[in-house]
Order: sequence, then structure tokens, then C-alpha cells
Amino acid sequence: MSSFKQWIEVLETNARRFPERAALHFLPDGVTIGETLTFAQLHEQSRSLAAALQSRYAPGDRVLLMLPSSLDYARAFCACLYAGMIAVPLFPPPSRKPRHLERVRNVVVDAEPALILAPADHCEGLLELVEGRVDVLTVQHLGTPPASQWQRPTIDGSTVAFLQYTSGSTGSPKGVEVRQRNLIANVELMRQAYGFDEHGAMVNWLPLYHDMGLIGGLLAPIYSGMPCYLMTSQTFVNAPSTWLQALSRYRGTVSFAPNFAYALCNRVVSDNLIAQLDLSAWKHAINGAEPIHPGTLETFAQRFAACGLNPLAISPGYGQAEATLCVSATPEDALPVTLRLDKAVLETGRVALAAADVAAVEFVACGFPQALHSIAIVDPQTHERCAADRIGEVWLKGPSNAESYWKNPEATREAFEARIVGSTEHYLRSGDLGFMHEGQVVICGRLKDLLILNGRNLYPHDIEFAITDAEPGIRTGRIAAFSEMDPALGREKLVIVAEPQRKFVDPARHPALFASMQNAVREAADCGIDQIVLVEAGTIPMTTSGKIARQGARKQLAAGTLSIIAQSGGQLASSGETLGLDPLKNLVQASAQDAQAACRQWLEQTLHGVNPYLLPDFERSLIGQGLDSIGVADFAARLHRDLGWSLDTQRLFGEQTLAQWAQDLLAFLRTPSAALTPSAERTDVSETRQSFAQRRLWFLRQMNPDDTRHNLVLHLRLQGPLDVEGLAERLNSLVNRHSVLRTVYRDGVDGPQQQVLPATPVPLNWHGQTEQQALHDCLASEHTTPVDLVNGPLLRAQLLSRDEQQHDLLLTVHHIAFDGRSAQVLLAELAGSAGAEWPVQYLDFAQWEAAHWSEQRIATEQDFWREHLAGLPQTLELGGSGQTPGEHNLDFKVPQATCEPLSTLARERGMTLFMLLLASYQLVLKQLGGQQRFLLGTDVSGRPLAEHNDVIGFFVNQLTLRCNLQGESTLAGFLERVRDEARLAYAHQGLPFDLVVSALAPQRLPGHSPLFQVKLNYQPSRVTPTAIAGAHLQTLEVAQAPGDFHLVLDLVHGTEGLDATLKYRGEYFDQDRALRLQHLWTHLLEEMRHLLDESLPALAERIATWDQALQRERQQARTLAGRSQMLQAKRRSMSL
Repeated sequence: MSSFKQWIEVLETNARRFPERAALHFLPDGVTIGETLTFAQLHEQSRSLAAALQSRYAPGDRVLLMLPSSLDYARAFCACLYAGMIAVPLFPPPSRKPRHLERVRNVVVDAEPALILAPADHCEGLLELVEGRVDVLTVQHLGTPPASQWQRPTIDGSTVAFLQYTSGSTGSPKGVEVRQRNLIANVELMRQAYGFDEHGAMVNWLPLYHDMGLIGGLLAPIYSGMPCYLMTSQTFVNAPSTWLQALSRYRGTVSFAPNFAYALCNRVVSDNLIAQLDLSAWKHAINGAEPIHPGTLETFAQRFAACGLNPLAISPGYGQAEATLCVSATPEDALPVTLRLDKAVLETGRVALAAADVAAVEFVACGFPQALHSIAIVDPQTHERCAADRIGEVWLKGPSNAESYWKNPEATREAFEARIVGSTEHYLRSGDLGFMHEGQVVICGRLKDLLILNGRNLYPHDIEFAITDAEPGIRTGRIAAFSEMDPALGREKLVIVAEPQRKFVDPARHPALFASMQNAVREAADCGIDQIVLVEAGTIPMTTSGKIARQGARKQLAAGTLSIIAQSGGQLASSGETLGLDPLKNLVQASAQDAQAACRQWLEQTLHGVNPYLLPDFERSLIGQGLDSIGVADFAARLHRDLGWSLDTQRLFGEQTLAQWAQDLLAFLRTPSAALTPSAERTDVSETRQSFAQRRLWFLRQMNPDDTRHNLVLHLRLQGPLDVEGLAERLNSLVNRHSVLRTVYRDGVDGPQQQVLPATPVPLNWHGQTEQQALHDCLASEHTTPVDLVNGPLLRAQLLSRDEQQHDLLLTVHHIAFDGRSAQVLLAELAGSAGAEWPVQYLDFAQWEAAHWSEQRIATEQDFWREHLAGLPQTLELGGSGQTPGEHNLDFKVPQATCEPLSTLARERGMTLFMLLLASYQLVLKQLGGQQRFLLGTDVSGRPLAEHNDVIGFFVNQLTLRCNLQGESTLAGFLERVRDEARLAYAHQGLPFDLVVSALAPQRLPGHSPLFQVKLNYQPSRVTPTAIAGAHLQTLEVAQAPGDFHLVLDLVHGTEGLDATLKYRGEYFDQDRALRLQHLWTHLLEEMRHLLDESLPALAERIATWDQALQRERQQARTLAGRSQMLQAKRRSMSL
């Protein structure tokens, strides 16, 4: 621990100890010394300036230092310390552009300075900016009174030394109050970590308004009695080699720089110059302030070894402004540690070292926390310590931590007063994500910058590095990757804002540049870029630390204030205008070239309707474009709606390219029967027939009026301050917009009918200060209380608030009016993203369905299903009956680390992930019951037209799938069989399930669903993080009983993989087989990609071996448990 209590003592002591020793050298050209200050001169001249300040201003006044790096900067900063005034380092604005002046204005308003010190050529503009309310002077204007006029201020360790303004990469500028004790503690930390002393030499080109340049590059060497060689950052940018030449000439032992500087030297320093350098004295090449790229370190160490650089000098570190500067350091005798982590596991928020044949991401360890300082990895939501293999937020504790932001108590509480669950100590929340590895901290990214795309955690700097590594047309370090919720997509979209190199501003180069960027991200992150925005040089906002301000770029893009050169995504590739129906009709009768171009443009328009940011590739299939099964169905529905073109579903999921679809479209449009008219419209009817699906549920309700098996209970967990009145208004708006939620049901002369009632307010029953038991009781009541289909209401709402921050919203609705897609519509509208126009209503769908399914069409489809399912068993043996009647659930997860390779395998096999999961499910069911041919069911959306996508109602249909595990096929061949069977079934998915049942007329058994009793359902994540009435939606659970199905596996692809719920009826299945199914199925998913060449009989033997091993383990566990119980019983009897 240092003996110094405040900084004046440091300057006075060094002036006494080393009066004639050079403290600072300024290198105007980066190589030659232009001016030198000894420690005694620094002490004397700083006190003289301090006396000038004291004659004009009061202790505690703020002084904005807007000076270039120079010895004047060092004098002025030290003078503020001597005067007891608070220095505020701030970079001079590079221009008078509004975005550059805005930051200065914000800091002036916040810090309320008494004085701004600036170069002469900036003074007039700054005086105008502050409207004359603040003094704006040069250092020379202060004068040089005798140092003897200086008066020692009353200060101690708690006195604020300076304000370190930081916008970080995610927010508005905040002034970190760095106190004297924080500054002393941090430079002492660096002195010990790096061995700074009077025998070394610092070379610093970092700007002195930058925390690493000021504290690491100036104050730490002054504190340690070490000479410092200063140059301007512009000198380095103009000629990066000057940095290395200075290190070589002056035998520099230490220098700080961010990763981009090392990368720049790798590229621009010639081999001839390397031969002239001597870097053998350089002991600490400290790399920090931005994400560290492993390849940069490796290349730098290899290239500059030729001029004496010791690989042990490469020293990754970590720090931040709120911790003064340095947090962790790599020891002098240690090589940097690069970790190769499993990419798929990382995307789930966990850490695992990657096997040699697995896709990986590399991270550099950033050193160890130093004496008196510690690091904790904490869940940012629960504030609990993370397990060793989990990524969490980095929390810091130690004397270097600042204690507050200037005049910002709310931000202070959030950042500086965090507590880990079970602890009373204050920690600093860094806002960084990371983990600990063998004592070293590894930084993965910023918490607020984390990208969550399709349930995967991606880090923006990985994507940015991938692009700049692969594409020389993008300026290094001038690229921002971020995501934002897009209502058109219903998910987060990936946006890249980048500054191109000068020669790539040419529009002719943009298509190739966009394609290269897409390929780089697809290779690195297995995802596409939804939107690419090229902007003018210097446009992307930066933080005071020189980092990309990603959230600033996001806000400027949204506000329209970026200087955009070009963009890709959300725009048609073949034409700047939308092609209408009439021009399409005319063009298809024109020349072959024009007709084909028109069809391609129409398909592009349709794809952009599905995903406005998709870049169509006409040489890829629809699956190859990146569409999932929902996207493919949406594509087909739009073509049917707009053109009346019914696409063959089997081919939709096949290998047919977009170019071939364009040819098919031309052939269709040239047939006389092409309708070219929309297929559905709003009718505003208030009464009509029930849909086919509704009739089945209405019949079941009449058979048992007290039946609650079709109650759907939506459980929304909300976090944060909730506007209860606003929530009630949105519920009322929802019921007003979707008439199916105020519809009642009855029998009529023409069959079962449905009638819309006038809109009335939805009662929101609010229970405050509730406990967990009250939630359980309320859930149980909602599940067991019938919904009144005759009189209504069809929607019930209960709100339970445990406190002002934690709320549970329960919405109960009957399945006759609601399905899985309806939950997405409900969430979007509760979040406030309802469209201006009212949607087509469910009653309109019922009328459309009645008109669409003519007797002839029904007969044709029924003939297909009779032939397709003929001779197949309509019951599935599950290995015996159960002993515990009733409904049972088993919840488990399949981690994203398992799902990601499966998704890749599915794409390689030309199938969807659902098809792959279906195949694996069949293999495990065969092991449980021994049956090789059977039927399975699955739910399909049942929304044939695009107009139905945003309608609440009971659309979902049940699809019957043939399963055949006979033969000697390999697993690869079996996957193709399942894929082809699924495609064929999907091609005929439209016929309502009840009409399929009536066509086959199966034997009906009590408690047995007809045709199949086992189902597999799959859907993407139900929840996109969103806000509802001011509170954040954390989770959505939709609960429903299994009904007459014996076994149902529901899968939801969430943020950490598959959330699986196995529902079963205890009369036909039991817990033992449920656990076996879980174990075998998850094990098979983990091994599947390695077993493609194995035959089905061999694979069956392998699965049976797994099963036997599991049962032996469980039997041994039961035996040991039984013995333990016997011993305990004996002990009790002996004690008697």
C-alpha cells in the first residue's frame, strides 16, 4: 500500500528526490525530443499555474482541459491538483459539426465548469458554444506568477481529484468522480503489477484525455519516478512506426495501446524498418481498452521478434474508468493465455473448451486482479454469483474503485452500490460480460451490447472482427454491430454500420462488398446480416476512450442523423420500385427476358415481405436462404394470397432454387386460369358457422360442460414498475380488435354457430402484496374453472403483484378462441405494436374456410389420406401401462450447445430442425415400445393465408405423420425418409383433422385420440424481450392439459436451447419411462451427427445399450437407497 495520501505529496516528493531527472519529454515528430521537463520543473511550473488559478477561481471549481497532448497538458492537469480544483479532461472537438459539439455541450451542462483551457484556435468557437457563461482561456493567458504565491489547499484522500467523463460504449456521458485515494491506489497497483521504477521508460502516444493515456501513460510514470516520452495521437495515426521508433531509440520499457494499434503496426510497419528497430528493452506491451484479438497478439509477437521483442512482453490487461483505470494485469513472466471455446456452448451463456473438430471462438485472458482488489462474476438479473462455467457480469471491489458519478445519484446507486446476494459489501458493476479462468478474468463483451439472435448469445466484436478480417474494404475499428427489435420481423435484427475505405465509396463496389460482409458473418456466426449501412468516414460515434459507441450508432441510425452512403437490406435488389399486379400481368406477356426479370422481382418482393432484410440468392433453395418452416409457409401463403398460386409444399422444403421458382411462377402466370386476386377479405359479420376445428371442441364441451382440458392459461412474468391502468387499457384494446375474444357459441339450425358480442371492458382482478402460495392457488383455480362458452367471457385476467417490481399476469382463454400463434399476436399488441388497421377477423376465416373446402376438394384430399395412411397401426405401444392415473409433466432442457450442431446438420440434409427432431423421437419411441411402424401427430399453424398471421383464433390443425423404421437403411438414409414423409404430409396439411378422421373412420376408444395418441410439437421461442405497460416481460408460459393424448412432447426453442415439456397420462405411461425417454433422446441428439453411417438395426442396438446402462445405474441407486433405509431402521431399533 502506498504511503501517499494525495497527489501533491507525490509531486513534491519526486521533485525532492529527483530534481534534475527528466520527468517528461515531448516528441513533436514522434522521434526527436523537442522539450523536456524535469521533476523539479514540473513541480515549480505546476505550482505557478496553480497560483494563477487560485487567484481567479475557488477550490472545487471544475476546469475543462481541452488541450492536445503536450507538456502544457501535464502542467495544467498538475496545476489543478495543486490548486484543489477539479480537472475535467475532454477531447477537443475535431470539427464544428453538431455531433462533435453536442458532447462538449453535454459535459459543460453537467460539470458546470468555471474555466475551459483550450488551444488558441479553439477558444472563439468554444466561447460561442458556451454563450459566454464560462471563461475560455489558453494556458498562456493564465500567466506565470511566482510559485511562492501558491497556497496549499485543504485536501485529503476523499477529495475529488478529477472527473473522468465516460459515455462508455452504451450510454450518455457520466462524470466519474476519481478521488485522490482512488488515483493513488490505482497507480500503486500498476507500479506493483508492472514493476514501474526510475530505471524504466514510458512511451505514450495515447491522448491525455483518454483514461489509459492520462493515468497509465502520464501519471503512473510520474508517480514511479519514470521518465515519460510523449507524442500526439495524430503523430501515431499519421505514422504508426514512430511509436516503435521511439521505443527503440529511448529504450522504452513500457507502453500502453489498444488492440487496433498493434493490428495497425502489423499491417503497415515494413520488414525493412523492423530490421532497424531494437525492442529488446520493451518489457510490457500492454494491450487493453478494447476487445483483444488473439490473432493480433500472435502476429505482433512473431513479426517483431526479429527486432528483439520478447514474447513475454505481450501483456493483455483490463480496466475501466469507474475503477480509475487498471483492474487486472498479466504477470511479467507469463505468456498471454488464449482460450479456444466451444462456439455453440458459448452462445448459451456457458463456457467449455472446444474439441479440435468443433467450431470455436477464441478469447484472450486479461490477467489477474491485483493486491487489495477482487473480481466476482455475477448474474446481472439475480445478483447471485455465477457458477464457474457461466458467463456473467464482471463486478469489481477494491480501493481503486471510484465511489460515485458527478451529480447522478441514480446512476451511482446502480453502478457503485451493487450487492451480491448474501453479502453486504458494495461492488462496482462494470457492465462487462466475462468469466474467470484459473484466476484470470476473460472479457466477452458489454452487457448492453450483447446480441441475442434466434436464441443465441453473440458478441458484437466477434462479428466486427470477422468482417474486418475478411473484407479490406471496411476501415479497421470503424464498424458497429448491434441488434434492435424489428416489428416487421417479430424478432431482433442484426445491423452493421460501417465506414468503407475511400475507394469502396464507389457504388459499383457495393454489391460485392455487401456479399463479402454477409459471407464473413455467415462463416463466423452462422447467421445473416439483416441490414448493412455504409456511412461516411468519421460518422460512427466513439466513446472518450476511443471505442465504438454501438448504442450511439443505433440511436443515430434510428434518428436519421448518420451520414449514409449506401445500405443493403429492406430494399429491392432488382428495382427501386415495387412491382404491382397490373405491371406484372403485362410483363409476363413481354419478352422472355423481361418476363423472367418480373417474376424474379416478384419473388424478391415476397421474400422481403417475409423478411425485409433478406438478401435473396437465386441459386439457393428457400431453406438455403435462411428461412425456417414458418418462413417457408409465410412465403407460400403470400404467393397464394396475392396471385392465387398454390405451391407444392413438398417442393417448398426441397432443393428447388429461387431461380427455378421464378421459372415456375412464369409458367403459372401464363396459364389462362391464373387468378391474380387476393383470397380473403374482411366482411364485418357478427355471426357465422363455427370452423371445423371449433366444432370438435364445441362437441366435446357439450359432452362434458365441466371439462377444463382446453383451458389455456398464459402466465406472464413481469419485472419492473407496472402501469396497471395502462395494462387494463391494452387488454380492452386487444378484445376490441379481436372479436373472437368476445364471441359466444351455440347450436343453430344450420349447425354450430358463433356470435360476436359488443365490446365490454375486461375485468382485471389485481391482487397486491401476494406471496408465492397465492400464485400457485390462483394458477390451480384458473386451470380448473371452466370458461363459459355460451355466455362468456372467453378471456379472464388476474394480476398478482408481489411488490412494485415483480408481477404475474394470468390470462385464461378457451382453446376454441386461441392457439400458439395467437400468443405471439397477444404479446405484440400488449407491448403496444398493434397495427393501425384492424386485422381480418376469425369469423372471416370461418367463412373463407367454408367456401374454400368445397365437397369436391374435401373428397380429393380425403382420398389422399385414406391411401396415405392405409394399413398403418393407429395405436402405438409405449411399453406397458401406467399406475398413476391423471396428468403428469416432466420438464427438461436440451442446451443450445446440442441444438446448434443439429441445426447445421439439418441444413446440410435439406431439412428443418423439426424434421431432425422428429426422426430422433421416432428412434427412441421404437426402443420404448418395440414398434417399427406407427403414426405420430404434430400441430401445424393452420393459417393458410398471410392475412391470418396476425389474427387471434383457433387455427391450429393436427397433422398425421407416418413413421417407418423398418429396413437396413443408414441413419443418413432414414433422415431423408423422414424428410420426404414430412414434406408429403405438409403438402396436404390443409384438410381439417376432423375431416381426415371421418375419412378413415377409425375405431373410437374412450381416452384415445383417433389415429394417433403420441405427438411432437415444435415452435420457436414464444418470447422476444419486450416491455408491457412499463414492465419488462421475462417469461411466458402457456399451460394446457394433454387431453386424450397419451404422450405429448412440446418443444420451444428458447434463448438457451430447447425447453422441453413431456406431458403424459398416468394410465398409459409412467415416470420411469418418461425419464428413460428424456435420457435416450437427449443422448441421441448429442451423438447424432457422429452416427450418420450407422444402420438402423445397429443404431437400435446402440440405443438399447444406452437404455440398459441407464436402467442398471438406476437399479443400483435404488438398491443403495434401500440398504441405507434398512441401516437407518436398524439403528433406530437398537436405540430403542
